[in-house]
Amino acid sequence: MSVIQTNSAANSAYRNLSMTSSMLERQITKLSSGFRINRSADDAAGLAIANKLRAESRSLQQASRNAAQANSLLQIADGAVNTISGILDRMKELATASNSSTIGTQRDKLDAEFQALKAEINRIAATTQYQGSALVNGTLGNAVTGGTYAGQVALNGAASGTYTFASAAGVATLSSAAGAGQVTQTLAMPAGAGTYNFDRLGITVTNAAGYVADAANGQTIIVTGTAVAFQVSSSGSYAANDLVSFSSVNLTTAAAGLNIATLDVLSAANAQTALAALDTAIDASNTAIGTIGAAQSRIEFASANVATATQNVIAAESTIRDADMALESTAFAKYQILQQAGTAMLAQANASAQTVLNLLR
Repeated sequence: MSVIQTNSAANSAYRNLSMTSSMLERQITKLSSGFRINRSADDAAGLAIANKLRAESRSLQQASRNAAQANSLLQIADGAVNTISGILDRMKELATASNSSTIGTQRDKLDAEFQALKAEINRIAATTQYQGSALVNGTLGNAVTGGTYAGQVALNGAASGTYTFASAAGVATLSSAAGAGQVTQTLAMPAGAGTYNFDRLGITVTNAAGYVADAANGQTIIVTGTAVAFQVSSSGSYAANDLVSFSSVNLTTAAAGLNIATLDVLSAANAQTALAALDTAIDASNTAIGTIGAAQSRIEFASANVATATQNVIAAESTIRDADMALESTAFAKYQILQQAGTAMLAQANASAQTVLNLLR
């Protein structure tokens, strides 16, 4: 049929050329981005799966960093525990010397070093910290678990126990549990909003706006020791199997720790008492070494496992989301050739209609 109003061949060539251009554009997008899926229409189900895998891989990567940080924490604690263990060895040596009659009247000199070493144990326990948290004084992992105090409470090295307020107009006193180790601190604490640091107790309290300090009288803050937990996986068992726990250790000289605070070697009898107590303290330090060492070993294995899991999850995401560059390059060449052919055929189809003009000559 010889018509000029409708060129079916040209329309067909144009339709095919448009389709080819669209496919070529998609191939350019894939090759330039490196992704097989660049929009939901490319593979809606695949994109949903890939997004979930990406979230999982990022969580696993953070879990791997958590494990590395936990190992750093444990290494710091391990160094402190080994140092304290060495101090206990020296203290036992001094007590052994004091228990012998050959020492004569020199026990006061032995005791001077003995007392200095006790002070050093407490100093190490107080200053061995990771990001502000003491590691070997028994406060690591402590949390507020109860009490009647109405304000906000933050802990910075507070020991386990019950703390009680006694307040008067504009002044508040916070005390740890009664006993030989009781600590009390008084601060100006007027009515209204404010944050007050009871630094001797390791507790900071914040009064809400309008809260009257007098009402704190007799109120309590209960602090309980809990295991320190590190998330080293991301399986969905966020409160159980994804966590590795570490029990806090207390290597202070106090009764709750090594229980050597009251010892001296000023006499043979005292030295004998000190030797018995030091044997128990050395056992406690060795237990702490074992606890920290076991936790380090577990963290290292957990770190290796999460690294493998991360690699495999990333690889799984890659098989869905990433473009196979060789395959996409082949498709790109195909559509490029089809576009060139389509352009040429459209030109031919447009030219063929001009032959109808020969009928009018």
